[in-house]
Amino acid sequence: MSRSALTMLAALAVAPAVAFLVYRLARGLGFLEPPADQQQALRREIVVALYAFLIFLPVLFYGYEKAWPRAWIIFGIFNGLAMLFFAVFGGRAALRLWRLRHPGPAEPVRTSAGDET
Repeated sequence: MSRSALTMLAALAVAPAVAFLVYRLARGLGFLEPPADQQQALRREIVVALYAFLIFLPVLFYGYEKAWPRAWIIFGIFNGLAMLFFAVFGGRAALRLWRLRHPGPAEPVRTSAGDET
């Protein structure tokens, strides 16, 4: 058996254990329960976007360093699109969280339509 085949078999054997550990970590951190409020839901979106960024960025650097071999060009395009999607997703959640925590000035209250004082 070649070295690459052994590496693939080892990865297949270890993958369920890693998936179970990620599940336990997510459950322990409270990511699997429904959010208690809107702020917690937005924080979760931001964390997911940051993790996606940490996963896709090394792939982008690796492909750029290898000058994107032909087989990697389409993968690199999809990697860039995924990074853009998660950047928009996380940025939108961060903006909504900011607006939720820092509401703008309240509009003046008008008592009636004819009152101009």
